[in-house]
Order: sequence, then C-alpha cells, then structure tokens
Amino acid sequence: MSTAARIAQFTDVFRKFQALDPLSVLKVAVHNEYDGPNVAETSASLRFVFDSFDALFSVNGMELLSFVAVTSLQSNLQNTVNAYNQFLSAREQGSFQQFANHVDTFANITRSLGVPSLAAGGAQLESATAAVTKELDRLVKNNEEVDALKKDVRTLITPAIAGSLSKAFMGRRNALTVWRVIWLVLTFVVGGFAVRETYEVIRAVADVMKGVAPQVHADLFWPALIIRSIVLIPLFAAFGFAFSQYRKERDFEEEYAHKAAIASSLPNYGDLARDQSVRDRIVTGATTVIFSSPTVLAKEAENSEATIAGMKEMLESLGKFLPKR
Repeated sequence: MSTAARIAQFTDVFRKFQALDPLSVLKVAVHNEYDGPNVAETSASLRFVFDSFDALFSVNGMELLSFVAVTSLQSNLQNTVNAYNQFLSAREQGSFQQFANHVDTFANITRSLGVPSLAAGGAQLESATAAVTKELDRLVKNNEEVDALKKDVRTLITPAIAGSLSKAFMGRRNALTVWRVIWLVLTFVVGGFAVRETYEVIRAVADVMKGVAPQVHADLFWPALIIRSIVLIPLFAAFGFAFSQYRKERDFEEEYAHKAAIASSLPNYGDLARDQSVRDRIVTGATTVIFSSPTVLAKEAENSEATIAGMKEMLESLGKFLPKR
C-alpha cells in the first residue's frame, strides 16, 4: 500500500472518530483518579489532537510525512478508536483508563512527529528556508565571482592604463623630436651665417688696419662697421634663441621619454610591493612625476643668461678692434 493510500485511510478513520464527538462524552464522564491522565487531561489531549490534524489537513501537510510516520499514526488512531468504542459500551473505570492511555499515546506521537509544527506552517518555513539558503549560496558564489572579476579587471586595466599613458608620452616625444631637429638645423644655419658675417667684419677691420683696403672703403669703413655690428646683434640673438629652443625641445623630449618609462613600469612596481602603504607611496610618487608639467624654467633662465653673457663677450671682443679716440 502506498503512502497516499495510508493517508486516505487515516483521514477517513480520523474524520469518523471526530464525528463520534468523544469530547462531548468526556464532558459528562465521571471517573476516579488513577496513575494516569484523568478526564480533564484526556479531554485536553484529545482536543490538541483534533486541532493539530484539522490544521494539518487544511494545509495538505500529511503529504510531508513519511510512510513510517503515517503508518504509526494510523496504528495509534485505530487503537484509540477501538478503546473509545469499548468505553462507550461499558462506561466503567477500566475502559476509561484504557481509552485515556491510548489518547495520551496518540497525543505524544503527534507531538513527536512534529504535526503541530507542520500544521503551523513548518512545511512552508522549511521550503522558504531551503529557498533562502539556496539564494544565499548563489549570492555568495556570485560575490566570489564578482571579486574574482574585479581582480581580473584591475589586473587588465592597470597595464592598459599604463600602456596608454606610455604610448601618449612616446607620441608626444616623437612629435618633439621633429621640432628638436628643426631647431637644430636652424641653429646651425643661423650660427653659420653669424660666423660668416663676423668673419667678414673682422676681415674688413684687418684690411683697414693693414692699409690694404682702398681709400674709399677706408673712408666709409667706420659707418659700415657700425651698421654691420648692429646687424650682428639680432643675428646672434636669433642664434641664441634657436639654440635655447633646441635645448628646450631636447629637455622636453627627455622628460616625456622619462614619463613614458615610468608609466610603462608602474604596474610592475605595484605588483612587487606587498605592503599596501608602500604600494600607495610608489603609485603616488610615480603619478606625481607622470602628471607634473614638463617645464624647465630654471634651465631656460640659465640658457638665457648664458646667451646674454656670450653676446656681451662677443661685443667686447669686437670693441677691441675699434680705434680709441
């Protein structure tokens, strides 16, 4: 016989037992005290059994019981019904005691099998608990996957950012290389022209001093010398400017190359540092270098001072060739 058939038999016998209204019979029964449940206690146990199974039937909780549990309940119910029939026939002390003991046993097994808990929503609670446990396990698994994904993303993003920064700095460095070459060429061109003009002035002065130059040239020499000297000043100024621009572009090129190297090696330093505080200090110091403006104002000032000093020395040298009045 299947569990469902057992449940159907138990339900049918239970409903028939309820229909006999044993509580009304016990209400008017009068029996002596003995070593067992009295009339009031038997009535209370029987009411507990009726209420428990009525609630269990209303939520279809019998289906949650095992075959052994249903069989045990059916056996105890049948013994209780048989004892009640004997009690109805005799209504004496012995039959009451037997009926009271069977009711007490039936109430005890009802409690032991958790019928009140199932009737009060224990089945739904167990189902909800299982569902919540399943969801919690899924959330824990998802959190672990998210943490692993975040770690993978950080592992991928950090080199990507470093590579992007390094590429950007190298692109800027390559652009500066072109301008550095341009300024270098201009420096040589302007410098060569300035040297040539200086040589012509010095040679003209030397010719006049030696008396080699024609008299007409000698008469016009000093005005021409003054004019050509005035022309040499902006010429050497242009040479100094071109050279300072070349040095500035070279410094910028080295600065961006340095930034590119730091940006590309930043993830490696972060991985080598185990301590979080050390890693933070390394990253902070590196980012300060990376994102600082590549200005070389001090070097530009030094270059300007050097250029002015060189021009001053050149003019003093030229002045030595001029006759004293």
